[in-house]
Amino acid sequence: MRRQNDHEDQAGWLTWLQGLLADRGYDVTSARSGDKTRFAVDAGLAPATVTRILGGKAPDLEVQVTLSRFLGVSLDELLVRTGKASENDFYHLPNESGQTAVSSEKPLTPEELAAMAGVPKDDRDWFVTMVRRLRKQGEANGSAAGGAAAEG
Repeated sequence: MRRQNDHEDQAGWLTWLQGLLADRGYDVTSARSGDKTRFAVDAGLAPATVTRILGGKAPDLEVQVTLSRFLGVSLDELLVRTGKASENDFYHLPNESGQTAVSSEKPLTPEELAAMAGVPKDDRDWFVTMVRRLRKQGEANGSAAGGAAAEG
């Protein structure tokens, strides 16, 4: 198991989290939006915990479980993203078809799409950025086509 000490990894975790929250309508980068407080309330976290997380501190396991449920992200991905574990710490069995099943009616996040599509780890940040750009482009054109195409 690896522990996260590298500042660049912390910045990557925070950027990833901010992207997930932005996808869900939370602007946690703006001090005046009120979305940090709204996120804390909606996720069931203490405001001080949210402040520490958004300050770059990886949350403890209990908070990660809460975040995993709130964000709809697997706990193992969250643990890897925050540097509390490595991908090698987890073993995943494919279902009979060899494909991952979607268990909810929620649209997939760009990160989930990348994982399900088998996008190599080194290309995932690029893939996520492109999906988000397609979504914004579709919204700017008054169409859901960009987002729908990006969602798969």
